[in-house]
Amino acid sequence: MGYDPAITTETFSELTEELIDAKSIFIYKAIKEMNPKLQVFTEIFYQSNIDFLNSKPSKNKGMGYNFSSHYAAGEVYIASTIDTLTAQSFYNPHIITIFPQILVGKGERHSETEDPE
Repeated sequence: MGYDPAITTETFSELTEELIDAKSIFIYKAIKEMNPKLQVFTEIFYQSNIDFLNSKPSKNKGMGYNFSSHYAAGEVYIASTIDTLTAQSFYNPHIITIFPQILVGKGERHSETEDPE
């Protein structure tokens, strides 16, 4: 929901930091109002805009996106997260093993059944 192909480089420079996520936030809130039990996954470009997803004032305002209930529930994806993890994988190659779990939500299944032979 966060990516809009209609935004060109010219119009992108005209948008401010606060407005780049406005469309995603509006759609998120509209869906949640229609069905509050539905889990909606949305992409946010600027972590400061995560507070706008809350319907009530947040107690954790200004503490960072890590403390947001939306981020903890997996409803919000910060666009720079994968970039950061990719850069860190250069120094820590074990990070690559968790990429499938982060990107798709599934990991490898290990079979514990032994070969009968």
